[in-house]
Amino acid sequence: MATEPLVLLANSDKWLTESLESVLIQGGYRVIATAKRPQVLELARRHLPDGLLLDMALEQRASDSLALCRSLRADPMISRAMPIILTTAGPALRAQQLDALRAGAWELRGDPLDMEELVLRLGVYVQGKLEVDRLGEEGLIDRASGLYNDVGMTRRANELAAFTARQGLPLACAVFQPANGGGGGAGLTPGTADRLALAFRRVGRVSDAVCRTGTTEFAVFAPATDESGAEGLVQRISDAVARNAAVKLRAGVSIAPAGPKRTSGTMRTSAVVPQSAMPSTTDLLAQARSALH
Repeated sequence: MATEPLVLLANSDKWLTESLESVLIQGGYRVIATAKRPQVLELARRHLPDGLLLDMALEQRASDSLALCRSLRADPMISRAMPIILTTAGPALRAQQLDALRAGAWELRGDPLDMEELVLRLGVYVQGKLEVDRLGEEGLIDRASGLYNDVGMTRRANELAAFTARQGLPLACAVFQPANGGGGGAGLTPGTADRLALAFRRVGRVSDAVCRTGTTEFAVFAPATDESGAEGLVQRISDAVARNAAVKLRAGVSIAPAGPKRTSGTMRTSAVVPQSAMPSTTDLLAQARSALH
């Protein structure tokens, strides 16, 4: 029997903690909760959670919570694949969201807090983390970069297609190539191609399927990502790659729009999605390549 994913909940608001804990347990998670900052790192090391919800108000200064986030990301005992979602009172401003991403958080959620959406997004991120945990299998990973190869991409992208179809969420596909050449690596030295692959590995979210589809071509399948989210994803990756690998990218995007959420007769059991209802990841990849500019 599979073990339920474990979430570490760090929040100083007792009522909100109890509400979140109740929703998470109903969603199929085990929960460990704390209201004390010194316990967060200790509990993360001891229990190795599959996800962390960290309230910025746990500290008097928001910068202290970001420092804690960076400490969690730097700790060798804690998986870098563990999603960290920060929450804050009031609206999450763009500058705050960027600071959160730089500190290693997956995202920053502000008030009003939509708990249903939060749990859905957490589910996407945790699914990705669990997938990384079991990726010791041979044949799914490009050894040179640590990214999915064609076989791994096909498998993971189809899993994401099934998941998004069940949950009624959109699925985006983005393809990247160097602006001065195609995906075959023409014009780039082997060292530059390796730096490019490493930059993609660092910038990818664990919830996404980040794949090396050519020497210098990369594809990203991003669940729960619509057209606006895909634009942000392309901008974020392009900026990070330009900064870390000194390579300018061109990108193409395709979107499978959100559909109705599918459930079976019971409230908590997801229905099996017929193949015909799932977005075709092969078509998404081809459309994204056609849209390269």
